[in-house]
Amino acid sequence: MTRSIYRALSILSLLLCSFLLQKPVIANEIIRYGFSHWPPYGMTEQPQIYGINYDIGLELEKRLGITLQPRVCPFKRCLLELESGALDLFSGFTKNDEREKYLAYSTPSYSTVSVVFYVRKGESDILKSYDDLYKLRVGHVFESHYFDPFNTDTAIQKVDVAMEQRLLPMLSSNRIDTYVGTDPNASYEVLTKGFKSKLEKATYSPNVEVPLYFAVSRKSKHLALLSKIGQAIQDMHDDGTMARIHDKYQ
Repeated sequence: MTRSIYRALSILSLLLCSFLLQKPVIANEIIRYGFSHWPPYGMTEQPQIYGINYDIGLELEKRLGITLQPRVCPFKRCLLELESGALDLFSGFTKNDEREKYLAYSTPSYSTVSVVFYVRKGESDILKSYDDLYKLRVGHVFESHYFDPFNTDTAIQKVDVAMEQRLLPMLSSNRIDTYVGTDPNASYEVLTKGFKSKLEKATYSPNVEVPLYFAVSRKSKHLALLSKIGQAIQDMHDDGTMARIHDKYQ
């Protein structure tokens, strides 16, 4: 073999190795995608998962040539599995400093929710301002982040639950006085779970909109996929796919 041919083969080998190292996902390799029950983003009570997050996941599979393996878990357990690396991917996250220690967020956001408070029917005026919260038992989902200063306000009597749908019967049966949630999912739950005649939104609204993101565990071997997910989400915004998926669940 001549020196020039040997040199050419060496260069080709280096280029091939470089390409393989940069490739974020190996064909048919499984990416573990966590789901919590959070209608209309994730509906997990039927054998087949569905909802906004699921439909976006299907679109990511097509656009990126990846395989997502859905895994249902309560929100708190999903967080623990993302922190340990047992899950690779999750969606429906808001950003906060604590989670960024073990999660990397894709940009841009894929959806936005607005913060709302629900009370019993006919009691909307018990919550007319933020200060009224100090007199009430306030239900919320454990480790969810809604808005400041509420997130860190330890003077409010907060009642933790693992899943948002548990708050509806608690409020209806007077175990709490109000609960905080986000629309469209809070209104979706009230409507579909038969509480429309029992619950209503409080007069007080914090007028806060919260962006939602996809996030990858910093311990995942698929962390390099993050930028491609972000680009695919931007493309879905630009070509109208994201709006069509959201409209499906209005």
